[in-house]
Amino acid sequence: MNFLFAWRYFKAKKTTNAINIIAWISIVAMLFGTAALILVLSVFNGFEDLVKSLYSSFYPDLKIAAASGKQLTLTA
Repeated sequence: MNFLFAWRYFKAKKTTNAINIIAWISIVAMLFGTAALILVLSVFNGFEDLVKSLYSSFYPDLKIAAASGKQLTLTA
């Protein structure tokens, strides 16, 4: 129902008055804002995968540690 009202509003007059210009500017601004948000979220998702792959080399899947007794400490 709302789409029909909007469709009639945008297709009603062929004259360019201030309300039509402002409406089209706001639609274009919302389009660019949405596109920028999708782009930023996609880039951050790629950075997340990159950081996870870098940190996975520091944290091994299996860690062997002595349960009791002497432990080996490495000094540089």
